[in-house]
Amino acid sequence: MLTPRQQAALAATGCELDCRSITRQLYATDASLYEVLPAGVAFPATAAQAAGVLQAAGELGVSVTPRGAGSGLTGGALNEGLIVDFARHNRRIHSFDPEQRVVRVGAGVVLDQLNQFLEPHGFQFGPDVATSSRATLGGMIANNSSGARAPRYGCTGDHVHSLELVMADGRVVVADGMGGALESIRERLAQIAERHAEAIRRHQPPGLVKHHAGYALDRCLEEPQRSLLHVLAGSEGTLAGIFSAELKVVPLPREKGVAVIFFDSVPEALQATVALLDLKPVAIEHVDRILFDQTRGQRAFQAARDLLRLDTEPAEAFLIVEFYEDVAGNLEAVAQRRLGRRTILLRSKAEMSMVWALRKAGLSLLTGMAGPAKPTTCIEDVAVRPEQLPAYYKAVAGLLGRLGVSACFYGHAASGLLHIRPVLDLHTAEGRGRLRLISDEVSAICREFNGSLAAEHGVGIARTEYLPQQLGPELMEACAEIKRVFDPQNLLNPGKIVPDGRFRVDTRLRTGWEAPLKVPFEPRLAFAVRDGSFLANLEQCNGCGGCLKAAPVMCPTFIATGEEVLSTRGRANALRAALGGRLGASGPAVLQLAELEHALGTCLSCKACQTECPSNVNMALLKAEVRHARHELEGLSWKARLVSHADLVGRVGCLAPRLANALSHSAPVRRLLQRFLGFSAQRMLPAFARQRFDYWFDRRPPLPAPAPRGRVILWDDTFTRYHHPQVGQAAVHVLEAAGFEVLRLRDRVCCGRPAFSQGHLDQAARLGRHNLELLAAQPESLPVLFLEPSCWAMFVEDYRELKLPHAAEVAPRCLLFSAFMDELLSREPQALPLKALPRSAAVHVHCHAKALGSPAYLARLAARVPQSTVRLLETGCCGMAGAFGYEQEHYDLSLQVARPLIEQINALPLETVVLAEGTSCRQQIEHLTPRRPMHTAEWLAEALPANLRRF
Repeated sequence: MLTPRQQAALAATGCELDCRSITRQLYATDASLYEVLPAGVAFPATAAQAAGVLQAAGELGVSVTPRGAGSGLTGGALNEGLIVDFARHNRRIHSFDPEQRVVRVGAGVVLDQLNQFLEPHGFQFGPDVATSSRATLGGMIANNSSGARAPRYGCTGDHVHSLELVMADGRVVVADGMGGALESIRERLAQIAERHAEAIRRHQPPGLVKHHAGYALDRCLEEPQRSLLHVLAGSEGTLAGIFSAELKVVPLPREKGVAVIFFDSVPEALQATVALLDLKPVAIEHVDRILFDQTRGQRAFQAARDLLRLDTEPAEAFLIVEFYEDVAGNLEAVAQRRLGRRTILLRSKAEMSMVWALRKAGLSLLTGMAGPAKPTTCIEDVAVRPEQLPAYYKAVAGLLGRLGVSACFYGHAASGLLHIRPVLDLHTAEGRGRLRLISDEVSAICREFNGSLAAEHGVGIARTEYLPQQLGPELMEACAEIKRVFDPQNLLNPGKIVPDGRFRVDTRLRTGWEAPLKVPFEPRLAFAVRDGSFLANLEQCNGCGGCLKAAPVMCPTFIATGEEVLSTRGRANALRAALGGRLGASGPAVLQLAELEHALGTCLSCKACQTECPSNVNMALLKAEVRHARHELEGLSWKARLVSHADLVGRVGCLAPRLANALSHSAPVRRLLQRFLGFSAQRMLPAFARQRFDYWFDRRPPLPAPAPRGRVILWDDTFTRYHHPQVGQAAVHVLEAAGFEVLRLRDRVCCGRPAFSQGHLDQAARLGRHNLELLAAQPESLPVLFLEPSCWAMFVEDYRELKLPHAAEVAPRCLLFSAFMDELLSREPQALPLKALPRSAAVHVHCHAKALGSPAYLARLAARVPQSTVRLLETGCCGMAGAFGYEQEHYDLSLQVARPLIEQINALPLETVVLAEGTSCRQQIEHLTPRRPMHTAEWLAEALPANLRRF
């Protein structure tokens, strides 16, 4: 840890500095196997601040390691000393010159963000990595990343026009193809390359599609005028920090086509790869059964599985072959070669996107494999010449076979790179021993093929010790000389690329085998979807950083703030650190840690992570478990009790609704609620209805004749019953107009969602048990329809997590009202006569509806109103999350999360109707805009002809 004097000196630079234990723990890991605790973390907002930090660190003798998204697989951004996060405050796209095809970006700009900006202009960035949703451009340059389409676009370094660098001595300089301010260093690099030309040709020979490990001496020899940029690309922060970059962009392809070819074995697929190279495809990606089996049961990938017929026509492997030119001719050529057992040809953008999404999720899908043994990153970055790939596979598969180790083989076949992931349990001595043995042996195999040990993922901790074997003493001395030229004090990411003995492939592992995590409470929930336990689900977080993406839904609080601790990964790491005793507490006391409360208390329980996280980390359940355990330890707060009994509050308020509304909406009472219960005085509490929905329902006249389509149960949730009866009334009108008899269960109680969200699991279970017994006693043929998505989610998912009787049998009968109506009208379009409404509507989808299904039906249903125009908003969480947005401590964060939604709504014409099914969503929209959003049931009811409304 930094001394007080060092902290004071670094803070004096004006740069944000954080030396708290929780932050150091969050930056001790990335997406790799490793864990290295830093002394502190700096977050520069300007190049001047970054320069000040590096200069001060140099004077103090503190090492500095630059970091981007922390999505690297080799530990390249982990080190002792100071971590400098070049991404958090540096996500701006500064300028774009379409004529020169050059864009200037901050180092923290994410690849998907850049491509979304470029697309309207007809351009894209060439290299396309699988982690494009969170990979920063600074990190891609530092790793010299490339991705699937390297045969066409090469590596990131090939597209660098200039770099704004922060040097080890604190200077800020611009380096371009001619050297710029570093011309003398460029000349020195060219001289080093020329001096070692023979050794370079011997150890870094041409022919690889990807790049060689270590500093790019071979490229310096090929292009001495660009030697500075070549060496910096792939230098992993060991030579300088990258603050911004000018990048060359390429035109979007005019057309695309994909052939997917299925095989009975991996060797057959790799032989076919060689046979296809003459067609010059943009990419050939290999996917094996171990990888695509991980998509089974995952909602996000079911459409892709159906398209590829993986469940009906199984295979051992498939190739994704992509073309940008003469697409029809090349696809036909692939088909005529009759490779493999079957071939699917795709031209649809949506279908191609589904296939690529499955492939790009490969890394994280694999680490989500159930059980302690995981497909491990240690030999996954070796590249050989593409024609050597079948022989390389045979050599490595033979090694693994002799050891009895299974492995996944997937990756960039056209580039000669298979991401081979042996399945190892690193919690055991045997697993760690095999990690060492396999790494040693594959390093030797790589040398036999004259390949690259680190072709796109970097050297980092995992491979630095092997570089002397790969490059030989002469080139290692050349690398050491380059390091001294840039960083004579060895302050920048020391121990990487040029080894100093501090890092080895099988040390600094983050599996916790030396001190296993201890859960100081008895977990209550089932974690039934896949992992079966609290700890197993927590340990599924592999650090891949999928939750750091800038697009909704996961993770809304990270999208809003950019803070690591407010991401799913950050929360999982905070929880692991707490349970591991690394935050200054042990046993039950960890539940009372302020750092843990900040991490978990800000989780919105939106459920996005359980679907969008490829490892299905379920932070909503993890949070509920920890809150429940804390309540068991301390007792429930008055606020938690009040929220947990929202149904009772509604019932009492509706006894005298005018008085209750006058009191709850008055400024003095709101200030008292803020002071004593923590509810923000800036929010208006939901108004109590003058007539409860159930009273209205029970007093309406009976149907004049039997309903032709039978009966349905409409679940009148707490907010429909006591606060928004008009939504329930609209649903009844629509269902009766469609020919149904609507029933209401008189003895129903609250679903328990408010209690569950507070961690009051005993209360949620009591309520759920009553409701399930009530529904189990009803005929199985009766559908149960829900207007509130979060209430519906309790019945279809969370009751099972609470291990309640009848949960599994009742869940399939529970449907969202809108999904039920869409299914009916898809089957019988004339079932609900609707009059024309020449209006526009925009649909915002509740997070739970997204997490547990596809939301496309909402726009489809709303668009059934004649002459209407409906579109689905590409929005994330509204930021309310039930009581969360009412809490004073979370009010500002709630608004931050809501900002993208509100910006989209404010951009709509004033006459556009906003449709939102979630009560909380509608409350947030009303709070932050002048609009009154509607439930889909209200939208449909407005379009009912007058003769179909009975009252």
